[in-house]
Amino acid sequence: MKPQLPSLAALSLSLLLAPPALAMDKRQADAACGSWTLECPEGATSTPGPAKKTGPLECKAKVKERVVKEGPAVVCKNGEGQAFGDWKEGKKHGRHVTMSPDGSWTEEDFVEGKLEGRQVKYSAEGQLLSETHFQGGKKHGRARTYSADGRLASEELWDKGLKGKKPEAAPARAATPEP
Repeated sequence: MKPQLPSLAALSLSLLLAPPALAMDKRQADAACGSWTLECPEGATSTPGPAKKTGPLECKAKVKERVVKEGPAVVCKNGEGQAFGDWKEGKKHGRHVTMSPDGSWTEEDFVEGKLEGRQVKYSAEGQLLSETHFQGGKKHGRARTYSADGRLASEELWDKGLKGKKPEAAPARAATPEP
């Protein structure tokens, strides 16, 4: 059995802690790429893939007289999932994960094709690099970046896509002696 790299272990842990909307994890994406099969929801069929088992593997269905992605989809390269997530009526819906060649990855949550909730980026070692919040496809709330050692490097406030004022630092608390 091949030992699991720390980055894959961190990704697996983060995906296990993900909300239930996540339909596919890295292990399942790799398995789909290896077998070139995908379990599609009722009414959808898996696209036939190329002989080299590299490229998109997706479920498609006829919705409102159009053929669109419906259900899970994964982009495969060399038998491994490079990007994966669910689609609903041709739009990203739920958690989507994109792996980078350097081992880092991004997790994004979508509702009807628009970013909604958190977008997080991790290093290959599993260190949180950035966290941005979205509402209706626009940055909304705090956007933070972190240094390689995990310290806060920058922070911005956003309001429905408009950059706001720099967040105020929390007031320093005076130490209170115990009685």
